[in-house]
Amino acid sequence: MDWLEAQNVSHEVHNVTTADGYQLQLQRLPRLGAKPVLLVHGLLGSSLGWVCMGPERSLAFQLHHREYDVWLANLRGVSPYGRQHIDLTDVMVEFWRFSFHEHGAYDLPAIIDHMAKVTGGEQLASRGGPGQDEEQIHHQVVLIGHSQAFNAFLVLCAVHPRFNQRIQLIQALAPLARLHRQVRFDSFQVRRLMKFIKKRQKAYKFEIFPPGYFRKVCQAKRDLCEYYAKQLVGSAQNNKKLLEAFNYEYLLQGGSPREIKHLQQIWKSGDFISYDFGTAENLQVYHSVEALSYNISQITVPIILYFGETDAIATPEGVHAIYARMLRSVKSVRRINSKKFNHLDFLISGDVKSLVNDKLIEHMEQFFDGRLPYVIE
Repeated sequence: MDWLEAQNVSHEVHNVTTADGYQLQLQRLPRLGAKPVLLVHGLLGSSLGWVCMGPERSLAFQLHHREYDVWLANLRGVSPYGRQHIDLTDVMVEFWRFSFHEHGAYDLPAIIDHMAKVTGGEQLASRGGPGQDEEQIHHQVVLIGHSQAFNAFLVLCAVHPRFNQRIQLIQALAPLARLHRQVRFDSFQVRRLMKFIKKRQKAYKFEIFPPGYFRKVCQAKRDLCEYYAKQLVGSAQNNKKLLEAFNYEYLLQGGSPREIKHLQQIWKSGDFISYDFGTAENLQVYHSVEALSYNISQITVPIILYFGETDAIATPEGVHAIYARMLRSVKSVRRINSKKFNHLDFLISGDVKSLVNDKLIEHMEQFFDGRLPYVIE
């Protein structure tokens, strides 16, 4: 990763191919034999989100300093790490036919299985060959995700129940699974966004926001940019820095039309459903007229949820609605301790270390020791 190269950080690059042919690149800050943690970016994100605040304040580095084996995921569609496929190229419409369903059903299983294979192999080698059943060697993995990553985690555990045993803990920052009547923007703004996406599709532009798109637009139309950022992302902890996330070439980019459409369907239906193709195609894909509801009541992985007070999309109400649906799994719901804190502050707030990362590491370690207090904020 160029950023890690530039910072002269020792890291590994791993290539993973999914069952449906996407070729993804992961980065790893290795610690042999340590507990593996997988960081998964959200909507329009990439692994850059976990390192862009530099060695002192970025979650990836903090975890590595605390002796964790840190893996950074890049899901399909991310530029440049998720743009390869064995048969397709990213200028073909077929390449962009995915939403968080594919992230959870294909990308995450391939990534987590690859991690287990690599770390299991390393441990066998350090023990001088197979002495134990290899399955026992595979650590459970800890998942930390921002935004839409939580939706992919739920799909992973619902579609592939074996991962309920493989994941020790999920920490979800600003999760997006419940959007119905919970977001702070209205149908007018959603309609405008859908119109914009349709226009791009008609022009055969299947990637919604190419790298650098936001930077260009925000430099040219700052007021408009500020308006939409406030509406869709929420008031920032420091509004002078509201547009900071848009200055990076690769921090916010990519996105497929289906990804946004799937979130719109959840927003509209009020249920956590698989992608609704319409009656005819639903019959082909799901053997049912309607899209399927994911069976999230079967998910047994312990979960900690975090929300920001002024997040317009993962609102406090929306995050509490996830808790209400998943009482068995959710072990804690935490409010970030700041009057203002929006969807992107989780990655780029100047105080991200003290407000988010330190807390997240503290709760994780309390959980490992069996002393995480049951707190619902």
